[in-house]
Amino acid sequence: MNTSAIRPARWLLGVLALAAAAACTDDPTSLARSAAAAEPRLAIPAGPYVADSTYTGPSGYIEYIAGNTPVIFAAPHGGSLTPTEIPTRTETLCDTTEIVTQADANTEALVREIRTAFHARTGKYPHVIINRLHRSKLDPNRSIGTGACGDAEAETAWNEYHDFIDAAKATVLAEHGRGWFTDIHGHGHTIQRLELGYLLEGSDLRQTNATLDGSSAYEIESSFRTFSAATSVSFSGLLRGNASLGTLLAAEGYPSVPSTTTAAPTTSEPYFSGGYSLQRHGCAGGGSICGLQIEHNYTGVRDNATNRATYAAALAKAYETYLAQNFSFSLGTGAHDIMVDNDNANNDTTRAKFTWTSSWSDAAGNTEKHLNSFRLTDGAGPTNDGAAFKFYISSTGSYKVYAWWPDASTRTTSASYRIFELDGGTMLADLTVNQQANGGQWNLLGTYTFGQVGWGKVLMSRSLAGAGTLAADAIRVVKQ
Repeated sequence: MNTSAIRPARWLLGVLALAAAAACTDDPTSLARSAAAAEPRLAIPAGPYVADSTYTGPSGYIEYIAGNTPVIFAAPHGGSLTPTEIPTRTETLCDTTEIVTQADANTEALVREIRTAFHARTGKYPHVIINRLHRSKLDPNRSIGTGACGDAEAETAWNEYHDFIDAAKATVLAEHGRGWFTDIHGHGHTIQRLELGYLLEGSDLRQTNATLDGSSAYEIESSFRTFSAATSVSFSGLLRGNASLGTLLAAEGYPSVPSTTTAAPTTSEPYFSGGYSLQRHGCAGGGSICGLQIEHNYTGVRDNATNRATYAAALAKAYETYLAQNFSFSLGTGAHDIMVDNDNANNDTTRAKFTWTSSWSDAAGNTEKHLNSFRLTDGAGPTNDGAAFKFYISSTGSYKVYAWWPDASTRTTSASYRIFELDGGTMLADLTVNQQANGGQWNLLGTYTFGQVGWGKVLMSRSLAGAGTLAADAIRVVKQ
């Protein structure tokens, strides 16, 4: 990687919109890069912290719900407490014109719902940090000077907020080696869509994929630079490809920018690219905890309890695929979780790749497909015309192996799946599967011991399948 091509830091677009739904308004001049290196002032209880337990600092204004997954969520602007002992933040008090006091409606409730949804999906708890103070009293997504305005009690709460995030990060690194941070916000912009901020401006996103991939400068500036540098998936693919978070969320019914359908905001559209917390706690400056900021539209996402719960479940599902497909990262445990798609453009080909013979054709006309396409052939043939999902086993041990297919009444009821410890090595299982049922989900093929480091394989064979069409879509291999 050419690390000499670092551009000057550029931050949020200057077009800001406020609405009754409550919008974040992160001013660019308050987001100095030097803040990322600020030393925390310990204002929180000493650990260790027990998963599913709640902690607060002396003030009680900041809440930390400890987790046991490599995922961290923080909500800085959804609090409602307005204690009289903390003065209201004003331009005069703070000696700046950059004061924003409008809260993000229902983001505290939303982050709590996200925690519930992630536990329901994985059986594990994400780490959650919540500012319970109203934004008029404290803004922890600013530097301490602008966020606390010199008030001693507000400064204590500001330090508690970031110290709890640092404590969650330390736990994640100790238990999992790497992690993912998400800053939860709400916007009041007219366009009802999610704005995914990776510390890249709208003008960056308006570049072509070739431009984004042609220089390391964009990757270096992003909030997931460490993860991106470790994968063969293109940088533009991580931002807005078939397996990008925006595309996965859009597929769940939540339009997002950037994504395959909306690559970037137009020059006239407001867009939040990320703020102080993402810069400080993501990996733009290096490190093994990366992440993003999500700005949520109000209608259909934050407006009521039902919509918050539905969205939270969709986010957990999208994260499961996004982190595993692109970074071999298990949402529940942080262990190896390798997804092999039939389209190698979606694969990190250093650890996941697909090969097939000419008898397999491209197909996309089934809503149950994994990502953008699948491969299809008839279920019988004179030769062993195979489609192989290959995955790199970097450490020996027990792995669960799953398969995904789009079902149809024309599919074979005896699709052949053969699992090999190494490509060309010992066959661990010879299975037949009914592809007329259970489509559009991960189906467990079994749990197997891979005793050698190297390329394992799941081979689908046309000649071994019964009558009907045979679909090769995706395989997932998860270390136990």
